[in-house]
Amino acid sequence: MINKILVPVERSIYTPQAIAFAAQAANPQDAEVHLLHVVKKARIPADLEQYMQVERISEPPIDVYLKLMGNQIIEEAEKIAREKGIKNIKTSIIQGNPGDIIVEYAAARKADMIVMGSSGLGNVATTVCRRANRQICVIVRRSLLDGKKVLVVDDEPDILETVEDLLPMCDVTCASAFDEARDLLETQVFDMAILDIMGVNGFDLLKLAKEKKVLAIMLTSHALSPETTAQAYREGAASYIPKEKMGDMVTYLNDVLEAKERGKDSWWRWFERFGSFYERKFGPDLRKKR
Repeated sequence: MINKILVPVERSIYTPQAIAFAAQAANPQDAEVHLLHVVKKARIPADLEQYMQVERISEPPIDVYLKLMGNQIIEEAEKIAREKGIKNIKTSIIQGNPGDIIVEYAAARKADMIVMGSSGLGNVATTVCRRANRQICVIVRRSLLDGKKVLVVDDEPDILETVEDLLPMCDVTCASAFDEARDLLETQVFDMAILDIMGVNGFDLLKLAKEKKVLAIMLTSHALSPETTAQAYREGAASYIPKEKMGDMVTYLNDVLEAKERGKDSWWRWFERFGSFYERKFGPDLRKKR
């Protein structure tokens, strides 16, 4: 049972993701969530020391500096945690080496889990997980989809809504008809396009997306077949996703973007993801039709 979760926080796009993960683990059990910001050793600015003397502030200069540097980050993290439904929140700001402080803090508070972002804290996350003794350690890694501009085209409003909900990290634009989607591709810049086939002339949109150098992914249900899958591959689609499997869309789109980063064919993981599904549905001959 998880009673205490430690989330080291930074001013990073991965802090909200780490807090969201912690909320999923904490909320069903009303676990205590500790938000910790570690301030590295720093020189106290001379004007701050002068200000403290004038105002006759008796606190140690480092304590004042910690508050100035860390309070805003902690307040922002606490606000996100409450928005995610976390009720039992503890906050701390400590100066020192982040790796040492996080490990020591987790041990002293007997935390059951440590949740950290893979960026912002850099290699600290890996170091902490190696040194953690009894804690479950989770590193929330970046999504290649972060900030990507995505066009979603489907004539079913519930599909548009679902895909938009599945991609909160993206800037999503929706279109429900061919003409609307064509105009958007002609006038705006997109990183990816997710295209239905039937009802919106998906293969015509695929051709236009290719001309605009937009990664196009076919998403279909009624047109699902080995033949249209092979056609999508031949005509340059970056992938082909059955709507029955769209719940894992983030994984499939990350596959495409990772392939692009690594100089691989965008279909490199397609059979790994969908091979058994297709064999159950159509038999084992899809590779021959590709």
